[in-house]
Amino acid sequence: MIRLALPKGRNLETALAAFAAGGLDLSGLDSAAARDSRRLWHCFPELGCEVLLLKDRDLPLYVGRGVADCGIVGRDVLDEVDGDLLVPLELAGGRSRLSLIGRAGRALPGAGEQVRLATKYPRTAERFLDRQPWSAEILELSGSIELAPLVGLADFILDIVQTGSTLRAHGLAEIERVREIAPCFVVHRAAWQMRRAELAGLLGRLERAGVAA
Repeated sequence: MIRLALPKGRNLETALAAFAAGGLDLSGLDSAAARDSRRLWHCFPELGCEVLLLKDRDLPLYVGRGVADCGIVGRDVLDEVDGDLLVPLELAGGRSRLSLIGRAGRALPGAGEQVRLATKYPRTAERFLDRQPWSAEILELSGSIELAPLVGLADFILDIVQTGSTLRAHGLAEIERVREIAPCFVVHRAAWQMRRAELAGLLGRLERAGVAA
């Protein structure tokens, strides 16, 4: 039986839709009853799998340590964690972008300028800054990122953007799009060897269903 790790956050609906298209109907996990439930471990013996519902940041660790055979997690999270995971495909749906954001009308910093940058993604921010002619003090936050430039904590933020409606509501705007973010199918290396037929079959169904990028 495959043990699958799924995120409780923004990628859950996308993951469930992709698996349903590939013949693995786990849609009950996104029902109102499931959201209200405290159950984090669900068994589907008729489908040959069980599902762990995890926070995005914890999911790579569960797969990396072999507690789960495979899972779905955003590229933004993968870029922030250590681990040697296989990433055989990305999902076509649920895509977003990581952007540099500031107050509407604010320009990019000038060469040699020092600013403050708030983000949930400090490692990604460091790599981004390495390519810039300006520098920044990185302030790591865990939430309410949009508030930072409004109250003067930071000059800019580096964060995920989906529709942009939250930014507009706060008088913020994308200044530069840094990279596209996609939900990724990740696999534990040992599980790939031990359960190759099952996992390859699942991947093949996702690809044939057209839900893979």
